[in-house]
Amino acid sequence: MDALRTRERILHGPILKTMVILAWPVMVTSALQALYNLVDAFWLGRLGTAAVAAPGMAWPILFFFMSFAGGFQAAGSTFVAQHFGAGDRRGAEESAGQLLGFLAGLSVLLGALGYGLAPTVLRLIRAPQEIFPYALTYLRIECMGLPIMFVAAVFGGFMVGLGQTRFLMYINASSLLLNGILDPVFIFGWGPFPAWGVAGAAWATVFSRAVVAAIGLGILFSGRRGLRLNVRDLRPRFSRVLPILRVGLPNVLDQASTSFGFVVMMGLVAGFGTTVVAAYTVGNRVINLINVVSWGAGSALVAMIGQNLGAERYARAEEVARRGILATFAALVGLYGVTLLLRRPLFSLFIRDPAVIQEGVWYITIFGISIPFFGLFDAAAAVFRGAGHTVPPMIMAIVRLWGLRVFLSWLLGYRFGLGTTGMWVGMTLSNVLAGLALVLWVRQGTWKRRIVQPAAGLGTPGLTHK
Repeated sequence: MDALRTRERILHGPILKTMVILAWPVMVTSALQALYNLVDAFWLGRLGTAAVAAPGMAWPILFFFMSFAGGFQAAGSTFVAQHFGAGDRRGAEESAGQLLGFLAGLSVLLGALGYGLAPTVLRLIRAPQEIFPYALTYLRIECMGLPIMFVAAVFGGFMVGLGQTRFLMYINASSLLLNGILDPVFIFGWGPFPAWGVAGAAWATVFSRAVVAAIGLGILFSGRRGLRLNVRDLRPRFSRVLPILRVGLPNVLDQASTSFGFVVMMGLVAGFGTTVVAAYTVGNRVINLINVVSWGAGSALVAMIGQNLGAERYARAEEVARRGILATFAALVGLYGVTLLLRRPLFSLFIRDPAVIQEGVWYITIFGISIPFFGLFDAAAAVFRGAGHTVPPMIMAIVRLWGLRVFLSWLLGYRFGLGTTGMWVGMTLSNVLAGLALVLWVRQGTWKRRIVQPAAGLGTPGLTHK
């Protein structure tokens, strides 16, 4: 489905059907990513508990650096969606070019910073001695690949804004398939390749994302998917960069505070030892398989809210928000029930240590309760982001991680002496309370205004291109 047909469906088609059409490719891609992470855990599990825990130890730090890409990616989706919905293709292209150029420079700086600070940060979050060298190797390789990750991420954001989620699925699926093939080859040294161990898993990720970045740049500069960039679009223009920064920085603060909260959470988890770190790592990868519904629904809502507000269809945008949030919650309730029944065999597939399996099953049992409420949080945040009003989800993200999750996990797990059970309960409460609060904020309706001002005379059903 090309960009114009997708725009017509978003503005006039049946809401839930359109949402499913836009969401399922993102869900498939996210499911493939989650499955790859589980396969990654499967192969690393053959090397031992410390090896399988290493990516989990490094992940919150990587998440912090990727929060810059994710925050501005969301801004890119919003600007592209609203310009495109208003019929201003050239405005979408200029915004996309400015963002791409800005993130290219930022990623190099962050990658160098992460590489240098990796040992210090891992010590600060109390990485267990047996995990530390594996996590350091994994983290440094991923930091070297950060520019590639940023380009791939921002390209994905542009495609989401255009509603081109099926096309994005094909590219990401190909990358994940390559990742899955390279993983055992690089880890165990099949054929002419040496055995790189944990480093092999990191290199497989970097190489596979390079495929997405290369294809994405080719498409953006050829104009084959609704946008055609040129080199002059990358040159900084204050009038274009400032609005993107204004919308993107709250997203960055949102994701950065969330990721830093996860760094602190990993420190709390690590305080209970390697077994709990391994259970938490594998458990999160199982839960991520469920959360594909949230991510798919969120991407669909960003495109649908953005394009409807760009076209000044405010009543339809409100209906999209209401029905989208309810549908996300209902789907996740059902998926949690299935996961609860399968939690022990799922863990047994990826780890052999009985103590890790037992703790992981308990983690899924308790924390899994909060998954539908995380869906509420994610869908409500997508409504605000699609509208370009990124401060409310930023505030609630900080409250969810710092005011609730970190504090309650420490209080119940350490201060009250409830151990890992108290920590899992604290994490659960953070999702439940924050999800309900952000939905109530959406109901206030303060998000129902667009942020872009298209060129005069645009906004007609046909797209213009200067």
